Amino acid sequence: MNKLTKTQRDQLLLIAGGTVALMGLLWYFGVTAMQDELAATRRKSAEMRQKLRDAEALMRREDEISATLRSRSELLARREAGLAPDRDAYAWLINTVNGFIQSRKGVNIDTYSQPEISDVGIIPKFPYRWATFHLKGTGYYHDFGRFFADFENAFPYFRIQNLNISANSGAGMEAEKLSVTFDLVAPVASSGPDIK
Repeated sequence: MNKLTKTQRDQLLLIAGGTVALMGLLWYFGVTAMQDELAATRRKSAEMRQKLRDAEALMRREDEISATLRSRSELLARREAGLAPDRDAYAWLINTVNGFIQSRKGVNIDTYSQPEISDVGIIPKFPYRWATFHLKGTGYYHDFGRFFADFENAFPYFRIQNLNISANSGAGMEAEKLSVTFDLVAPVASSGPDIK
C-alpha cells in the first residue's frame, strides 16, 4: 500500500472539501434557482389554465349573456322612451303633464317654462343630462298632494323640487285654492348614440 505523506493527505482532504463546497455552491445557486424559476413557471401556468377555463366557461354562456344583454337593452330603450327628449322638450312636457292632469281633477297648471338643460342634476355622474322645468298652477291642497304622489309614482325618474305653496288671491271658490310653483326635473334621453 502506498502511504501518503501528511502534506499529500492534507492536500487531498483540502481538494475533497473544496469539491464538496463547490458542489454545494453549484447546487444552491444553480439547481435551487432553477427550482424556484420552475415553481414560478408552474404557478403562472396554473393561473393561465384557470383563466382559460374561465374564458371557456364564459364562452359556453355566450347565448345566455347575449339574451340578457338583449333584454336589458330593450328595457333601457323602453325606459328611455319615457324620458324627456333632447329636442323639443318643452312640447313633450306640455303633452306629458297635460295628459296626466286631464285624468285628475282639482289641479290646474297655468305656466310652463322652457327647460334649463344641464349636466348636473339629482344623481352625480349620471349618464344623462337633466332638464329643469318651472311650473305654476292652482288647486286644492289635498288635490296637489295626490297629484305630486301620483306623478312621482307614474314617472319614477322625474323629481319635483323647490315646491312653494301660497294662498290664492282670487275671490269665491278660487280663494280656497292654493297657488303653487315647483320645479320638475327630468332626465333627458339623447337622440344620438353618444350618451355621456
